[in-house]
Amino acid sequence: MPLYEFSCPTCGRTFERHVPLGSNQSEVRCPSGHRNVRRIYSAPSVVFKGSGFYTTDHRSSSSGEEGKS
Repeated sequence: MPLYEFSCPTCGRTFERHVPLGSNQSEVRCPSGHRNVRRIYSAPSVVFKGSGFYTTDHRSSSSGEEGKS
């Protein structure tokens, strides 16, 4: 079950809840009992592994230089 972060505009609290995938998130209430909570969207953490993702990992000069004249 994924963990989502919510914010309550009525009382200003920020809280987290486990909500099943595909369920109705409008049923989530804040700890004070308010119903009109909003989900906070944040960027996921991404880890790039392997070669080709950094500026030090670049193609060799022989690949792609043959067709350019």
